[in-house]
Amino acid sequence: MRALFLSNFYPPYGQGGYEMWCQEIVEGLHTKAHTVLVLTSRHAREQIKEPEPAWVRRELHLEMELKSLRNSIQFFTRRQQHESENLACLRQLIADFQPDVVLIWGMWNLAHTLPVLAEQLLPGRVVYYIGDYWPTLPSQHELYWQAPARDWTTHLPKQLLGFFARQRLMHAQRPVPQFGHVLFPTHFMRKALERLGMVAQHTSVIYGAADTSHYASAAANAIREPDTLALLYAGRVTPDKGVHVAIEAVAQLVHQQGLHNLMLHIVGDGDADYGEQLRDLVRRHNLHPYVQFRRAQPKAKMPQLYAGSDIFLFTSIWQEPFGRVLIEAMAAGAVVVGSPTGGAAEILVDGENALTFPPGDATALASQIKRLADDPALRRHLAVGGRQRALERFDTARMTAEIEAYLQGIVDQ
Repeated sequence: MRALFLSNFYPPYGQGGYEMWCQEIVEGLHTKAHTVLVLTSRHAREQIKEPEPAWVRRELHLEMELKSLRNSIQFFTRRQQHESENLACLRQLIADFQPDVVLIWGMWNLAHTLPVLAEQLLPGRVVYYIGDYWPTLPSQHELYWQAPARDWTTHLPKQLLGFFARQRLMHAQRPVPQFGHVLFPTHFMRKALERLGMVAQHTSVIYGAADTSHYASAAANAIREPDTLALLYAGRVTPDKGVHVAIEAVAQLVHQQGLHNLMLHIVGDGDADYGEQLRDLVRRHNLHPYVQFRRAQPKAKMPQLYAGSDIFLFTSIWQEPFGRVLIEAMAAGAVVVGSPTGGAAEILVDGENALTFPPGDATALASQIKRLADDPALRRHLAVGGRQRALERFDTARMTAEIEAYLQGIVDQ
């Protein structure tokens, strides 16, 4: 099978677990002797120092560069040129590579003309794996010109340019893909996009996953401090992830319930303003001895971080499409206390492989942590249940095999 993957980002640079899935599935198909080619954006390609495989092509222009001051000018001077170059690149690649099937991955910040062209060139042989909301989101151009300027010095220029930009966008026809074959990582994601108006012809759920082998081996060699209850949050540090809920829960445990033998490790990067709000929250509650902040860690270091933790806190407030960190933590032997938002509800089973609490409820979270602190037997029971569920139902090998079978079915039609 010859498979072309089309994605906005590809590791080592990306936005999160969605892109990691792409890489893991690509590499898994390679090990099964399929020929795979990845076409992705140029984002951060100048930062890549190590030679990459020949089957990774970083050639596409994003609609908007991330955090760039050039976006407003490039909208008028380079937008159409970039889109034309993207389409020419895809057309030439399909002509040269002759794929049997195209798998569309993340398309956020890429023009929808790309998947539409793929559908035209390979009718019936384009499959989508949709793990975020990109099919129902406005283009980045629309969002950019709707958003206020970042400071007063750019307010007036952006306001003036924005009038003409919105006029252009108003008269531009945005293509809509046919979505003939669509795979989702959870049932929640399929229903959510249907509610938002996405129309697909054939849909199926292939659960997301993680490479559990790395995390499971770390669990066997875990080193934990016997007299300290180690709590871990790992992920993006943004308001929708609810990290403040974890800090508020620790404040209740320390100051109201007298639990002092604990340490919350917050690992991740994200919104700088929100990060400062979290540090201010720690100061106001006098939690310096109980909370530590660390920058996001390389993927290779995460298994030991999970394995060295007693409890992993999943505090998301928004409706998560999946929750990859849950699988990683479970496989590494950490007990999960999480909010069953969105697709995470299809992973967490309260009392079997985790304890749950309502999103945003710091008091309920503190209560669940206290239960685990007082009941080592419950911790062991949930750790075993979580590890078993991660390894049996959410391993990358299973995800790869199911996607392989689906693609092969399309090719064989």
